[in-house]
Amino acid sequence: MPTFYSKMPITNWNYVDSTGAPISGVRMDASKAYAKIPELLQKFINNNDISAWIKITDKIDYIYSNLNYALAPLDEETDFKSKIKYQISLGKKLLFKPNLVAPFVIDAETHGEGPGAAICTEWPLMAALMRWFHDKLNISYFQMAIGEAASFTFAMSYSYSKIAKKNITTEAVMEGRSSDFYGGWGFFFARKYLKEHHPASHKDNPMNGYEDSISGRFLPPGKAGNRLMVYDLNKIQDDITKGRTVTVPGGVNFKEITLHKVIVGGDPQNNDDLRNYPGCVLINVPKTKMHAQDLITNAIKNIGIGLYPSQCAIGKDKNDTTWKYACPNTANPILKAKLPHSPWVLSIDSNTNLPIRDKNGKYIAAKTAGMSGTQADVIRAVQNQNVFMLHIVDAINIINISHNNYDGASVRVPEGYVWASLDCVALDLFCARYCFKTLPMCQALKLKEKNNWPTEFVHHVPAAKINGRNISSIIGFDSPLFRYNLYHYAEERGIGQQNYHVMGRDLLTKTPLASLKGHLVRISMGKFFELMTHTLYYNPSTILHNLQLTILSYAKACDKLTGSSLYKDFMKYFDENHDGIIDFDEKARGYETAQFQILSYASDIKLKAAYGSLKGSFIEITMYAKNSNKNYNHLGHDFTKEKILIQGAAMAFAMSQSKAVKKDLFVPGMSYGNGMWPSWQTVLYMQTTSTIYGSQSSKDVTLNSLYGTAFQYADKVLNDGAYTKSIDEMISDPKSINKYIESVSAGAAPLNFTLYVPMGYGKLSGVNIPNVVETEDPKKIYTAHFNAVW
Repeated sequence: MPTFYSKMPITNWNYVDSTGAPISGVRMDASKAYAKIPELLQKFINNNDISAWIKITDKIDYIYSNLNYALAPLDEETDFKSKIKYQISLGKKLLFKPNLVAPFVIDAETHGEGPGAAICTEWPLMAALMRWFHDKLNISYFQMAIGEAASFTFAMSYSYSKIAKKNITTEAVMEGRSSDFYGGWGFFFARKYLKEHHPASHKDNPMNGYEDSISGRFLPPGKAGNRLMVYDLNKIQDDITKGRTVTVPGGVNFKEITLHKVIVGGDPQNNDDLRNYPGCVLINVPKTKMHAQDLITNAIKNIGIGLYPSQCAIGKDKNDTTWKYACPNTANPILKAKLPHSPWVLSIDSNTNLPIRDKNGKYIAAKTAGMSGTQADVIRAVQNQNVFMLHIVDAINIINISHNNYDGASVRVPEGYVWASLDCVALDLFCARYCFKTLPMCQALKLKEKNNWPTEFVHHVPAAKINGRNISSIIGFDSPLFRYNLYHYAEERGIGQQNYHVMGRDLLTKTPLASLKGHLVRISMGKFFELMTHTLYYNPSTILHNLQLTILSYAKACDKLTGSSLYKDFMKYFDENHDGIIDFDEKARGYETAQFQILSYASDIKLKAAYGSLKGSFIEITMYAKNSNKNYNHLGHDFTKEKILIQGAAMAFAMSQSKAVKKDLFVPGMSYGNGMWPSWQTVLYMQTTSTIYGSQSSKDVTLNSLYGTAFQYADKVLNDGAYTKSIDEMISDPKSINKYIESVSAGAAPLNFTLYVPMGYGKLSGVNIPNVVETEDPKKIYTAHFNAVW
């Protein structure tokens, strides 16, 4: 891998960027900021360990004490402090908008780190930021509020209420505490920190408003009085006067959007409404993450998706659940699946949760402006309401691989940065360039000219090359920015500009930060030192778009060596304009729409059905698998074909990165691992067995696989939990499947269930798996039969 610091003598100080949108930042020691806070908080909650809490507050103090390096230079150029103070003097609230897509931060059972901790804006950063605005701008905590429209808070509220045997509101989920129940994000602890670091002479107690959160009492900002409120910006339908429909200048996906009045303020023609909803100054606090449907989650996406309300119906009746932007159409919507996430949006039958086809069997789809249009529309709508916005990016830990809460794949990369700007376009472009650059500027500029690249912000990536009977990896250069148009599109829509200059401080080297032709540098002893990441950033769900050189070189090599047609398939399904390049606006036939519909449907089952966590998981997996191949379902669907292709590409890459070298299952003389790639036949086989069994060995079949969920249900419901050791759907002996297979092999009676799988998948490593039947019947493939049929 490359050298990550390159130095260049400063021959002309004018080379330092000075035009465009100002971006100011600070580079901290990430280990002094967030490291070990979940463990410390667990000790404090469970054991009242005061020393653990003191260590947490020391870390927040560290962040707070260094925020000025990021915010003061920005104020010097933009005078944002005066502008914000003036807006607040008009009665507006300072509204902090975190990214809490799934705030499983504090585990409700152990009070340790939850599965969503990595992907949410850190509550310690929020505490430090609110203290900074309080201390530096003299803004009362009663003039502040938290507002978020997270996807999973309704589901968490429902689930937590069952666990606690009392109502846990969505606002309490954001607090992370409801009386003696702990679970959720953790804003309660931000309140606690702020109170403890609050001058005794001040009367704006930041704890005020907590009781309103746990009781679910809603007070509009104009009536909140002496409270620091938490607002669930999803909730509009319970009282439609909370929402206001505003026009979208130049709207593409939407001509108008309904938003919470906490954001956009009250009706300009209604003085009473304006007093109740005076509007806000929006402090947008995203966390930099690699996204599963787009390039990154950052400033644009945190408001571009995060401001759309889930609980907002087409009709005005408070009981109407035909949601404008979310699904399922039940009291607790889960995903904002009705927002276009890709250019083609499939028409979905709400009864079957399947795409609708025309009389010729073609999927009915509408062409939209995709994710770019969805995000640009809402941001333009908010800008048109004269909402002042400041964007502060949490890049202390950048999240690689996954932005989901449920797969456990998220990887924290301690980069150490906090960035601030008034321009979300410039800020996001800068952050994306940082993430996807590992090649020093001088070298990159030469290669840009030589190869006619559209940008010199590139990173080192593996590329595939035939080597005898194997496909080996070599070093190549690529960038998703070659194929990504959001920032140009957003600039054209008037949201912001792509030109920027950087200021700030690198605390690790005690040197100033700057930018040189858009590249992040620090300045020391008359030289520029480039600051570059060590990490190959990508998301497996967008691996074809992110690591295109990697995947397409593999496809070509695999086709030539093994006779597969992988490259042709990728181009057939994704290269809509037939230019040989698959850009981020080419997302196939719109499978993401159907994917969200399926996930919402399955998630609703998980929440509400008897043994729903098992049935819902089974339904989710099987609906993706069945509908990837026309031979696997009696209706002849194949709308998830593209999803399977992408997942296969990600699996092939992961197999090539494995340290262990193994023989390919189908091609003699071929191996994979340690930089060598598998055949596509092996990938497809292992992908299918992983779906069915979660493993390639009969000794390692997983509980969360198709087989595992069906087995657990059969054992708990029909066998009194003899193998899983519990009839509770959430509790199973991790070794129960292995014990069951061994028992049946030794002569024990099998459980009363049957799992039907495609031909060739009834065995693992030559071992027959009990209760599994191979079939060619498309009505039976990927179904489970016991006292019910799944």
